[in-house]
Amino acid sequence: MWFYIVRRFNLFVLTVAVLYFLVFLMINAMPGELATNISGHVNPSVEQHEQLVQQYQLDKNWFNQYISFINQRIHGDFGLSFTTAQPIFDEMLKVLPATIELCFYALLVALCLGLPMGILGAVRYRKFSDHTVLGISLIGYSIPVFWLAMLAIMYFGLKLQWLPVAGRLNLLYQVDAITGFTFIDILLSDIENKRLALRDAFSHLLMPALTLALLPTTVVARIMRTAMLEELNANYIKASQARGLSPATIIFRHALPNAIQPVLAQVSLQLSTILTSAMVIEVIFSWPGIGNWLMDAIYQRDYPVISAGILVCAGFIILVSVLSDIFLIATTPQRRSAVYGSS
Repeated sequence: MWFYIVRRFNLFVLTVAVLYFLVFLMINAMPGELATNISGHVNPSVEQHEQLVQQYQLDKNWFNQYISFINQRIHGDFGLSFTTAQPIFDEMLKVLPATIELCFYALLVALCLGLPMGILGAVRYRKFSDHTVLGISLIGYSIPVFWLAMLAIMYFGLKLQWLPVAGRLNLLYQVDAITGFTFIDILLSDIENKRLALRDAFSHLLMPALTLALLPTTVVARIMRTAMLEELNANYIKASQARGLSPATIIFRHALPNAIQPVLAQVSLQLSTILTSAMVIEVIFSWPGIGNWLMDAIYQRDYPVISAGILVCAGFIILVSVLSDIFLIATTPQRRSAVYGSS
């Protein structure tokens, strides 16, 4: 077990190093002064330019520049933003909780909807319910996220006026950003009518979270259906049926714990899909997250912000993937057997 953890940690370090190298090459290929693109200092003085050259070792070879680039980013120094002249790390801390909140609830919705759909499709195999689940999964997998988001805004937001179409919270509720997570900040605040504020925050979250959850829901449903079918055809399930156990006991106490393991393995893979789709969703719904922040940086050609956003998003996905692999190896005997050749 510890050997596998060390091996995954080494792979994580190597992958992150390659990621940093690619971003470093991207910064060198960007137009403009290299010292300005790395640090974010626009029109620095002669003294500031010399200090930046020494800080980032720009007067030395590429390897020293690369090591200095890694050292600065690891210590949280992502430079300054071109547009705001503020530290990028501080701006990132303000927008990152909004993205984490949106992705978390979208993943939660995907699991709450996808797991029952997959179980229903497997239990009612080749019947109307199974065909319905497959049809919904195929349609949901084929619909572009941006098109569905605009359709939801036009129908539920503009025509029916059921849900708000932009932001995280109505401006009438003055809630201080303590943690950056809307629901937690509302509960920790001392404002009146917390119940109304929570309801308003939920109404703002509902449409973007459901839109973002569509694709992972279909993936979870199809994987859950396939895994459950394999478990229901296993010999131990037939033996349980021969002993007279109820169908509910067989499904939820015997088949489900084994069938859910492939779904958990796919959660980390779906995180990259959710995060990339969240960037589009945030722009459409004006959700103040890291995706909206990065899109503004792309439009304004804010190169330090773009490089910092790529490093943080990709590094977060890699870290979650490694941690999920370690968790599955630690909790799943079948995966340990596949890795080590024995249980």
